[in-house]
Amino acid sequence: MIGGWIGPLRAPVVVALLILPACGGESGVSAGLPPRLERLRVDTLFAIGAQSGEPWETFGGIWDVATAPDGRFAVLDVDAVAVHLFDGAGAPLGSIADQGLDPGTLRSPTGIAWNGGDELRVWDPGSSWISRFSVGPSGAEFVDRHRAFAFGETGFCTSEGRVFLSYFQDGQVIHEIGGDGAIVRSFSPAPDVAGMETLVLELQELALEELTPSKLLCVSGGVLEASYFQSRIQFHDTEGRLVWSRELADFTPVLAYSPDDMGVGLQYAEGDGSHLLRSVVPWGDGRALLQHELRVEGSRPDGAADPIESRLIRLEDGAEEARTRSLPLILGTRGNRVFEVRQRPVPQVLVLEVTGDG
Repeated sequence: MIGGWIGPLRAPVVVALLILPACGGESGVSAGLPPRLERLRVDTLFAIGAQSGEPWETFGGIWDVATAPDGRFAVLDVDAVAVHLFDGAGAPLGSIADQGLDPGTLRSPTGIAWNGGDELRVWDPGSSWISRFSVGPSGAEFVDRHRAFAFGETGFCTSEGRVFLSYFQDGQVIHEIGGDGAIVRSFSPAPDVAGMETLVLELQELALEELTPSKLLCVSGGVLEASYFQSRIQFHDTEGRLVWSRELADFTPVLAYSPDDMGVGLQYAEGDGSHLLRSVVPWGDGRALLQHELRVEGSRPDGAADPIESRLIRLEDGAEEARTRSLPLILGTRGNRVFEVRQRPVPQVLVLEVTGDG
């Protein structure tokens, strides 16, 4: 929790911050947010998540938030293995919570994305299915699903019915998946893995599979990718043509290492920690917010959460416009709303309305 960002419920609060980075989301860049995050006025509209109550408000671990054009939103709970749906006022619309391998069930989903206003897609690498659900006033109804195979950390986004996944295959890390589950096209050569030179040859392929995928953000005109572990960010058009590529400055990567040459491990820098991507969401007109957790090996001595570094990236050319460590974790935006996620003392989604800056 970041003190000073959120005030009492419904009470406006002025936040004195540097110009902050912002971005991310499902399909399209949100409008209604100021082009900077300096001295924002924020109302806390409502919070979802409690110590006890109905399944839709007692989250185990909030992994993702996806927002629809009309204000509805979905929350992916990876611990409970469920997707909960809410209207724009926070009222529950229903849940996708049946577990298993049958149509309409979940096993271990890691990605959710709206395709327009009435369709939610769920990427479930545990069962190797991408499922479509029709969302109405009474909840979600299973429509159909198609196969997709990926291993390790994966990115997932949709744009105008097209589905993109990020995983390593044949040297590429972004793949458009067709309705039959086949790969339509692949693009974006895998980035260099920090620490790769320390691994024996047999482990280098494993390191490529595990440490090269990126988190994906589908926006108007293309796909933004940001590496989970490395410093690279790139923007491709929807046909896979590279528009720009950047390496983030002042970035400490997670290192691949193997102390016994038996498997690949992750090594984090002591002190400030290594950058591990947590969020990419849209912010205002043509910007994206990248948020990295500064992870250290094990827990911090004082038990505090790892700090989050936020960067404001301009989608036009990838330029970094601002950076701060004062923002909380934000997993979604829509219009002038931002969706903050807290895991302590209980997992919660706080829906905030940005009412101005100054």
